[in-house]
Amino acid sequence: MELANRKTAKQYYADPSFENLLTTVFSKYQGLNGVKGNARIIVKTVAEAERLQDYFGNRTRRLIRPGSEVEVHLKIFAEELERGYKLTIPDLYDVLYGKQLLTRHEQKELKLTAWMDLFTKVRQDFKREFNISEEEIQTFNQKTFNWFSRLQAGDAKGYGVLRSTFNKGENAYSDLLDCLSALWHLIIKKQEMFAERGVSTEKITLPAFAAHVTQDSHAFDKKRSLGRLLGHALYDIDMRRVLANETLESDRTVVPEYLLERQVYRNFGVKDDDLSSISHVFVPNLIKGTSPRTLNLREIEEMEHLPRYSALYIVENPSAISHLADETIHFLNKNGLSLEQLPESFPALICTIGQARTASKLFIDKCLASNPDCVIYYSGDLDWHGLQMMHRIEGQFTAQFHAWRMDVSIYCKYISTRSVALSNEDLKNLGQSSNVLEQKMVKVGAKKVYQELFGKELREDFIEVIHEAVRVEADY
Repeated sequence: MELANRKTAKQYYADPSFENLLTTVFSKYQGLNGVKGNARIIVKTVAEAERLQDYFGNRTRRLIRPGSEVEVHLKIFAEELERGYKLTIPDLYDVLYGKQLLTRHEQKELKLTAWMDLFTKVRQDFKREFNISEEEIQTFNQKTFNWFSRLQAGDAKGYGVLRSTFNKGENAYSDLLDCLSALWHLIIKKQEMFAERGVSTEKITLPAFAAHVTQDSHAFDKKRSLGRLLGHALYDIDMRRVLANETLESDRTVVPEYLLERQVYRNFGVKDDDLSSISHVFVPNLIKGTSPRTLNLREIEEMEHLPRYSALYIVENPSAISHLADETIHFLNKNGLSLEQLPESFPALICTIGQARTASKLFIDKCLASNPDCVIYYSGDLDWHGLQMMHRIEGQFTAQFHAWRMDVSIYCKYISTRSVALSNEDLKNLGQSSNVLEQKMVKVGAKKVYQELFGKELREDFIEVIHEAVRVEADY
């Protein structure tokens, strides 16, 4: 090593020609938990080759050139570093980057210690923030089935969310403390919170609840780690209530899976957003006027009994239901008829507005509850996402199911050179399916066919259904 130039260790090793060497040495040091073993580097440039040739001197028996492999003995590197600058490999890392170089084992031990310290600090700050007595904390632990302690041990819902936040170096402390605070307000101090927020219905909206606990009305949104942590915590506690037969009679509601998350919050007095979840419907004896009706989840939940519709014609896009509604009214007017003259059993026309929301799913469920023999016809875009939506609807319900004009003939009829291309990821996904349509889409076009293109065929089918219903009614 050149010591005569009296460079500091930082000046000497900051030479860009050492970057490849140092990156490999530091990485090997971490992985090997010390200076045992060797590191190998591939020389990239002429400057690097010359620098390493000078650095290793006669310790290498061959000429170092770009593209050649150089073996570095970590023990010898450490000895040279000690001799030249009285530094260890971790010391050099600190000198260069101002950070601690830890072996994998040391990192694991440090994370374990930090994980334990996280829970210790949160526990202390939680008790101090709310001035909680030992008696109160025992009551809280009992009512939450020791969720906090089980979370620390990895035996509670929410562990994965918190651990991920912790491992990413994000603020696991505030998430855990705010989650505990939320549980404290819901389980121990609910009435005080309701009184402070002016709630007299025993239900508080999720944004109002979040604002009360954190001053941020979006803090408990599912897209945030805190919102996901709280959701898991409530689900964990709710399930243990059920197992312990502690569930209130009013909470013992059997709900479909897509409503379960909402129901869990409701069981704790937290009101979900039942207005943003909507569905468009066009059905006789339910709508007034000639426009499809937009129903929100609250309205659908309040519907006790729906007519025994003979079939459900479900479309993905609002433009499709608008087109079919207009054509229906036009056909009826042309024939001197009105919607009111259609029988109650006439098929319902539903638009999921893309991916089916809770409102659409519940409306379908209630239709099937009124008539288990009701048949489902589904139509959407002929692309990867459209087909996935169709398969989800098909798998969600036990009714007889038919893909409505989502077939090879329609695809081949409307595919063109101007059609929007499928992405490589979509093609890969479609290629993994054994479905005839998916396979054809990959082989023939690798393009999308949107539902609006085959609106004519959808119209023909639906008008035929109306024509048959009117004829049967007239015959009757």
